Amino acid sequence: MYGELVSWQRCAGCGAEAELPGDETAGVAVPCPDCPGSMTEEFTWDAVAA
Repeated sequence: MYGELVSWQRCAGCGAEAELPGDETAGVAVPCPDCPGSMTEEFTWDAVAA
């Protein structure tokens, strides 16, 4: 059974990485928490529901 969509994001400016909810970040410019840049989606996957 599949769960929530997950998105792996990376900042091109500082290299920060984050695993974020894919449904909430799709098509949205996510600000980087460590610098003034934006996060870029690297890939997405379906999390397995327990």
